[in-house]
Order: sequence, then C-alpha cells, then structure tokens
Amino acid sequence: MANLPSILLIGCGHMGHAMLKGWLKKGLETSVIVHRHTLELPSPHQHVQSTAEIPKAFKPKAIILAMKPAQAAEIIPSLAPWTKEAVILSVLGGRDLTWLKNQFGDQQPVVRVMPNTPSELGLGMTSVVAGPTVTDQQKQLADDLLHAVGEVAWLDSEKEMDVATAIAGCGPAYIFLLAELLQKVGEEKGLSTELARLLARQTVVGSAALLGNSSQESEALRKAVATPGGITERAVNVLIDSKAWPDSLSKAIQAAADRSKEMAS
Repeated sequence: MANLPSILLIGCGHMGHAMLKGWLKKGLETSVIVHRHTLELPSPHQHVQSTAEIPKAFKPKAIILAMKPAQAAEIIPSLAPWTKEAVILSVLGGRDLTWLKNQFGDQQPVVRVMPNTPSELGLGMTSVVAGPTVTDQQKQLADDLLHAVGEVAWLDSEKEMDVATAIAGCGPAYIFLLAELLQKVGEEKGLSTELARLLARQTVVGSAALLGNSSQESEALRKAVATPGGITERAVNVLIDSKAWPDSLSKAIQAAADRSKEMAS
C-alpha cells in the first residue's frame, strides 16, 4: 500500500537517488522519474529519459527538482503541463524562492528544501522553507515526503537556509572527511590500511549511533569519553584549541554559506 503521494522527480543524481530510495521503501503512488541514464524502478513506477516522454495524463501531487542547478532554467518551462495541480519541491542548491518565482510565476506553490544524503537510509536532515502561495495542505504533503527520509526543520526565514545548508546539507562530507583523516593518520602511524579503515569507520558509525540514541548533549557525551587527565583529554585539548577545530569549522561553514549566497545571486 502506498503511503506517499505520486511524484514527478526531475533528476536522479546522488541527492535525488538518495531521496527516491527512501520514498520507495515507504511506498509511493505511481510516479515518474526523469533521468538521462538507465534506471531500474519497481512497478508501477516509470523511468523516462527526458521531460518530452512524461505521460501527458500523469498528475503528480509534487514535482521535485533535483537536477543540476545550471540545467534548471532550461528544463523548467517544459514542466508546465504538470505544474497546475502540484507543489514544487526544489532541491536546487543556491536557487532561492525569488529565482523560483521568476521561473514558475507568482502563483505557483514552491517549497525550497535542502536534504542530505543519509536520506537514503531514512536518516536524512532536511531544511525547508515555503513560498507564500503554499497551502497548509501542501505543506503537510511536503512534510510527509520529507519525514519519510529523515528529520525535517521548517525554517522561519529563507535567510537561515544558507547556514542550514552549510551545516546539514554539506555536513555528511565533513563526517566522511573525519573518517578519511582518521584512517590516513592511522596508516601514517604504522597501522595496515585494513586495520586503520576498520578503526576509523566503525568509530564514526558507532559514535553517530550513540549520539542519535542519546538524550544527552553532544558536549556531555564528549566529556564522558575525555575523562580528566586521561588519554582522550590530551587529544581533545589539541582539537578544541581556538586555532584548531573551532576556528577551522567556523571558517568552513562560512565558506559554504557564502558559496550558497553566491549561487543565488
């Protein structure tokens, strides 16, 4: 039984595919996925390689824009036959509500969303801001779709989107980088690649799971490991020095937020 409404998904790259996998697990009504590469879908869902192949009689409840932002302006006009009764969910990085309004017109309901790749496992974090013409019913529809792939944060203002994107949208890359560097340092210190990889990956995976299942603040969990005068505290003191992780991470988040603003201008 389908738990989610029919969708028209435009683009099925890393982010689009991650969300689609989550939706398929929850159960979608008959949907159409537009992707230029071959894509295997379970029945009754349909894959087409261009918008020209979308069935004219198809009536999606939501249209998800997950193509490359640079391609969007060229593709959006071809979606006109299917937009009348649908809400638009835009996953286009750096394309703000004003840009989307210019593409679709003043009356088209548009929701700007920024998910992340753990959506594939139902563990995503999606930041959301709705345009002025989105109804409560359409907000609920969007919320149902996005909650199917993880947690959802409805922002008070679009001004918050750049920083939210830099933290949650980009965040998985920071975590993967941590695992990458832990493995690299382990190898540099003499561990085999296999052992360093196992130690790094399982430590990141286990720590994330512990954080997700704990009601304690992350600071409290960190201090529980870094007991006073112990081995971990010696290492953490290096990392939390103002010129180390705090300064570097702040600069990284600001750089990502600035790039998000640049893409919207």
